[in-house]
Amino acid sequence: MLKLNLTIQIHLKILAISGLVIFQGYSFAQEMSSGVFLTMKSSKDYKDYSIKISTRDNSELNSVFIPLEPIISVEEFTKVSEIINEEKHNQSYFYLSFSTGGIEKLKKITTNVEGVELVLVVNNTIIGYIKTMSSIVNKSILINGPIRSPDVVWAHRNLKTMIESRKKP
Repeated sequence: MLKLNLTIQIHLKILAISGLVIFQGYSFAQEMSSGVFLTMKSSKDYKDYSIKISTRDNSELNSVFIPLEPIISVEEFTKVSEIINEEKHNQSYFYLSFSTGGIEKLKKITTNVEGVELVLVVNNTIIGYIKTMSSIVNKSILINGPIRSPDVVWAHRNLKTMIESRKKP
């Protein structure tokens, strides 16, 4: 009887450990990329070093490859302004602010690397492209779209949640 109970206990422990390993592996595989990334050309050689992402509409035309690590991480995002709906220009927009270190990286890359294409990514989704220094105003970039755009609202909500989740109570 004691041997049987010991065997069951061992099997239960093995089952519990296996479940943790599978769960951890699953959550790692499901991890979402967010930050500012350089885009990459498509290549089989990069398959272990990049992922393919797209805009919210999942259009193949709006898909790019990005490296696994951002050049500017979400920790460099400091705040988002409220969404402004401008009826006159039929636009909705908000500003995403960066830390001093994040904005300096962004400025160096956009001014010193010719032809660079950067994408702002939130949860494996392209929010927008950053192509020139003129995109940067007062440590912030403008994120805009058609008035009351669901994409602008989605980006704002997700960025705000990311930033607020880092703040201590």
